[in-house]
Amino acid sequence: MRATRCNSLARRLVYGLVAFQALVLIGGILTEPLRESRTPLSQWLAAEEAVRLLAPSIGREPGGRLVLRPEPVLTAYMEANPGFWFFATDGDTLLRGGVDRIDKSEGDSEEAWRALEGTTRYVSTSAGRVAILLGGQRGDFWAGLRGWLTDRLWRIALILLVAGLCTTAVIIGLVHLLLQPVRRAARAAAALTPGQQGPHLPVEKVPAEILPLVNATNAAFARLEEENERQRRFVANAAHELRTPVAILGIRLDELPESAAKHKLRQDVRRLSLLANQLLDLERLHHGGARRESLDLVTLARDVVADMGPLAIEDGSSIAFSSEVPRLDILGDEQALRGALSNLIGNALSHGGKGGLAELRIRHDGVVEVADRGAGVPAEWRERVFEPFQRAGGGTGAGLGLYIVREALRAHGATIELRDGEPSGALFRIRFPA
Repeated sequence: MRATRCNSLARRLVYGLVAFQALVLIGGILTEPLRESRTPLSQWLAAEEAVRLLAPSIGREPGGRLVLRPEPVLTAYMEANPGFWFFATDGDTLLRGGVDRIDKSEGDSEEAWRALEGTTRYVSTSAGRVAILLGGQRGDFWAGLRGWLTDRLWRIALILLVAGLCTTAVIIGLVHLLLQPVRRAARAAAALTPGQQGPHLPVEKVPAEILPLVNATNAAFARLEEENERQRRFVANAAHELRTPVAILGIRLDELPESAAKHKLRQDVRRLSLLANQLLDLERLHHGGARRESLDLVTLARDVVADMGPLAIEDGSSIAFSSEVPRLDILGDEQALRGALSNLIGNALSHGGKGGLAELRIRHDGVVEVADRGAGVPAEWRERVFEPFQRAGGGTGAGLGLYIVREALRAHGATIELRDGEPSGALFRIRFPA
């Protein structure tokens, strides 16, 4: 989650634009002396300091006339700077200070004071916006710089707050709008399934900046699918080619006299035949998927147990079937489910030991269980046994049976889990979707 927040495009855009706006505002403030005056910076800062002291002393009389009520700080400043003078006007009334040092012949007219050499400022006061002309100001450079910047910090903060909120709202809305095609592509990627044909990710209305990534992803998926298809064809062809010599080998074994060697060879041929059939089942599942037809799972399970009976007798084991419901209708692929149940029962017979019992049970809630009375499966192997070519406890099979079982059940939307049996052994529990 932390990486997601840090990599948020909207968040990064907001931070970038707010930082840019802050730099523009700060740059505008720092270049203000150069833009507004050609006087030296020290004089400009001194004028700023004098104006800040003068502005609180300007007000209005009850009749509305502009009036000067010197604050103590202004009085102290003027006493410390005898050469300081100023004129202030709102357009109707003219105020002046320190004018005893100005030639009275210049008069009190606005034209006269505008002709004086000084610094002009337009200041917001309690009396409204006032024009001020001042001269003779003095002040400490660093104090003036600190006061000037401090006076503008709250303006920067206010502007950045408003701009940041507006920028955030606009960017979040734009990112949400502009990235809708990307979200559609992400949903399409999440819904991808093996064997899907055609373009994997939609390219309609995808921004041009992201289109190369989407096209490259589709091309990569196409190459992967082509390679998977090539491997599936190889497995299917190898399995088909394997079935014929295995069948011929079985026929020729039947011509040999009975012996212990013939019995072992027949077991080897059976494993080869099982491997070929498992490979074909796997190829059919991956390529053709699971068909959907109505079938009775109770009848199917009973038939599978009957078919596996001779194998159990041959191995000196026993097999049992029970169902708490007379019928359980589901939609599924009969061949795939038959193979899955056969693999589970065969696994139970293989690991149940000589004279062991393999049970197939259907509970009243539709859960199917296959149990044996063997040594069980260690906890660390309970997930690995469903991976291809994994054999818990060094089994003799190819390690494909349980993998095919899980793939077949996944194609039906069902799940399978492995637990400890009671009182011993392994218990496979299958849950079909409601």
